[in-house]
Amino acid sequence: MGMALGSKKPASDINVTPLIDVVLVLLIIFMVLTPLAEKQKFARVPEYQPDAQPVPPDSVPPDQTVVTALPNGRVLLNKQEMTLDEAMAKIGPNYDGRPSKPLFFNAADTVKYAFAMQVLDAAHGVGVVTIGLMTDPPIVSEDAPPAPPDAPPAPPQ
Repeated sequence: MGMALGSKKPASDINVTPLIDVVLVLLIIFMVLTPLAEKQKFARVPEYQPDAQPVPPDSVPPDQTVVTALPNGRVLLNKQEMTLDEAMAKIGPNYDGRPSKPLFFNAADTVKYAFAMQVLDAAHGVGVVTIGLMTDPPIVSEDAPPAPPDAPPAPPQ
């Protein structure tokens, strides 16, 4: 693009060179500062205790609630298999007015992610604020029929 010298007409072209310079400087600034920004993820991790013994899954205290998502679209509520709606109806009164009481959540490896999130959303909907995620695979009875591969896990609420 040339520049007309000595012309009496006003220039109608916009000079974008300063705009590109400013945008590139801002891009470099954000590329440098973004990895340094503090992320807002809160997690409480227990302190390491070398002499602590893990609690076996069969000896869960009676005041704790463990919800396990199963591949067949149902949940285990403290080892009792039921539908998601039945489980949420049972745990709702236990968490009313007790936001600090944790609910422990576990899921089998073959559970669809959408169903696991549906269980967590339903628990949050009945008043559960603190959810503890269990990392050990759940002990699921072998007589529970698996879900068909094309069937949805459970109807949405």
